[in-house]
Amino acid sequence: MGTTGHFISIIIWTIILNCLPIGSAFAGFFGSDDRGKSGLDFTSGYDINTVSTMTGRAVARPYSGEKENVIVEIKSNNQTLSISVGPASFWEKKGIAISPNDELTVKGSKAEGRDGKSYVLAQKLVNRTTGAQTDLRSEKGEPAWSGMGLGSMRTESPAGGMMRGGGGMMRSGGGMMRR
Repeated sequence: MGTTGHFISIIIWTIILNCLPIGSAFAGFFGSDDRGKSGLDFTSGYDINTVSTMTGRAVARPYSGEKENVIVEIKSNNQTLSISVGPASFWEKKGIAISPNDELTVKGSKAEGRDGKSYVLAQKLVNRTTGAQTDLRSEKGEPAWSGMGLGSMRTESPAGGMMRGGGGMMRSGGGMMRR
């Protein structure tokens, strides 16, 4: 290898090594680093076995968290809880006004995120300061924004599957016909 080839190798290795300290910033882009992420499924991760009701004061206004999910942080019993209230598009239509220091009551499924934060996937949220309230999930935890939650028509079909209002969608055996 000549002097030019050796010089180019040194430059390439210098660039690579200088990129390592910022590698964690790029790792999320490549999907290998979930640092800072909860690891929770905010839509279908609701667990009826962990449902409880908590009261606390809003730390700040609602903000858009991971995966476009709106988060309301409250301080409850010296613990900060991140309340998941649904996707931004849903919250903008159905949400309630929340200001810092408003007293809130939330009923929902509590979970610990991989990021070490305590989350609540909200079923019902009440702003006790203003009296406003909103239902975000059914008693079974089905999100109102999914079409399976509040206000959607559901009837059991004779085959045991589930048909949703306006029909067309049945959830039962595999959907393939066998001959």
